[in-house]
Amino acid sequence: MTRNHSCHLLDMLAEVPEPRKKKGLRYPLKAMLGVLVVGLLCGHKGYTCIATWLRRQPAVAEALGFRRREKPCGSTFHNLLKALDVVKLEQVLTKWVMTKRQRYPFFETRLTGVAIDGKSLRGTDSEESRRLHLLAAVSHELGIPLAECAVGEKTNEIPVASQLLKHFDVAGTVITTDALLTQRAFCKDILAANADYALPVKANQKHLFEDIRDLFEPLSETDPPEVDARRFENLHIQAEAHLDRHTDVETAHGFITTRTLRSSTLLTPDADWPGLAQVYEYHIERRHIQTAEITHQTQFGITSLPPEKASAEDLLKLRREHWTIENKLHWVRDVIFDEDASQARTGSIPHVMAALRNTAISVLRFAGCTKISQTLREFADTPKLAVNLIHG
Repeated sequence: MTRNHSCHLLDMLAEVPEPRKKKGLRYPLKAMLGVLVVGLLCGHKGYTCIATWLRRQPAVAEALGFRRREKPCGSTFHNLLKALDVVKLEQVLTKWVMTKRQRYPFFETRLTGVAIDGKSLRGTDSEESRRLHLLAAVSHELGIPLAECAVGEKTNEIPVASQLLKHFDVAGTVITTDALLTQRAFCKDILAANADYALPVKANQKHLFEDIRDLFEPLSETDPPEVDARRFENLHIQAEAHLDRHTDVETAHGFITTRTLRSSTLLTPDADWPGLAQVYEYHIERRHIQTAEITHQTQFGITSLPPEKASAEDLLKLRREHWTIENKLHWVRDVIFDEDASQARTGSIPHVMAALRNTAISVLRFAGCTKISQTLREFADTPKLAVNLIHG
C-alpha cells in the first residue's frame, strides 16, 4: 500500500510540513510526531517525559524510524513543536480520521451526529480570558474527534464554528451544539454544507425561546394532564401539523431518570428561522431512589430534520448523545491525559499537544478500546502494541 492510499497514521504524519531546515536534520518528522502519540498511548503526559522514556525503548525508536543511536531530548521536541504549523497538523490529522472513518461503516447510524463544543486549557494561562480555547467536532457514535481549531482572544465560538464546518465533510450529518451556537448564520452555514442541525434554544434567542415555550405550555392550568394532552393533539390534527412523543426511563447512579421529548411542526409554517422543520420540548425528571426527592428540568430545541427523517425518539437520542463530546473527549483529556495539569505554554505547543491527545484517543476508539486507563497501562508494559496501532 502506497503512502497516498494508506490510512496508517504514521504514513499520514509524513504529510505534515517540515518546519526545520534540512541542514543538520537528525530525526524524521513523522518519527518525532509518531513517538509523541505512542508515548501518550503508554501513559506519559508530556513531550519531556516521552523523550526520557524513548531513550529506554530502542525497539520502539527503531520501529518508528529513528536511525541514530542518540535519541532526541526534551529541548529537541520543544523546538520542533514550537515551530510546527499547527493548522497544517490539524488538517493532516482530520484527513487521517476521515479516511479511517470511511473504512469503518459499521460505526455509522441512520442519523450521524456530530457534536461541536469548546474547551479551555487551564494550564496555558492563570487568567481564564487568556487561556487557549479550542473548538472541536466529535462523532457521536464513537467519540472520535473529527476536527479542532483555536478560538482567538479577539473572537468567540460563533464565527469559529462556521469555519470548523469547512475543515471536514459534514454532508449528511446532524450537527449538535450548546445554546450559544444556536444562531441564524450558523444554521445557514450548516444547511449550505448539506447537513442538518438539532440545537437547544435558550433565552439568548428570546423570541424563538418564548414561542416554543408558549407552544408546549399547558393549555389549561386546571384540567388533568391527560385532558390537556388530548386537547394539544386535537390542535395539531386541526392544523394538520405533526406531533410526536417519546419517553425512556433509565436507572443509574441512585436515580430513576425519565426523559420525555415532544416534537411538533405547528410553529414551522410561520417560523422565521433558516431551515426550521420541527421544534421540541425535552423534559427530564430525576427521582432519587432512597429519598424519593424529585427534580425537573425542561429544555427546548429546534431541528432542520422533518418528521419523516427524525422522530421524537431520534431527537431525544441526538440530544443525549451530544454530551459524547464531554464524556468521551474533554473528560478523557482532562482526567486520563492530565491536560489541565500541563504547563506547556510556549507558542502553539499546547495546541499541538491537544491535537496529539485527540489523535491518541482516536487511535484507541478505532481499535475498539473502551477502558482507556486500563489500555494505557497495558501499553506501558508492552509499547510495541501501541506502535502497531499507529502502523495499522
